[in-house]
Amino acid sequence: MRFFEFAGDDTGDKLVMVLRNYIGRAASKKAPVTLNWNGLNQVLKTNGFEIAADYETFKSIYDSNPAVQSMVKNFNADGISLKVPGAPDDQEQSPQQSGKTSQDQVDQIAASAAPQQLAAQG
Repeated sequence: MRFFEFAGDDTGDKLVMVLRNYIGRAASKKAPVTLNWNGLNQVLKTNGFEIAADYETFKSIYDSNPAVQSMVKNFNADGISLKVPGAPDDQEQSPQQSGKTSQDQVDQIAASAAPQQLAAQG
């Protein structure tokens, strides 16, 4: 039996509160949030939340709690990514989807901006 199964619905509510606070802080900075399981455990521990988060435990909470589902963009064996309003969507620019590395994307942006900058200076 997992901790959340005998802790009651309070576990999901506490997790929602912690995630909302974390999303709020990130939204004020317009920064995306990705936490590995150790990072999430540290955030939970700092907030007085006595649960060891790992993929299986989090998946069970995620599957049973629509509020958690609405705040999580993605999670996998490495950790979680939260939905942060106003943060850039790093999924659209990921190398897996575009076929380019982040350095290739930077080079492409710089190359497209260079002629405009040179024309403006000349």
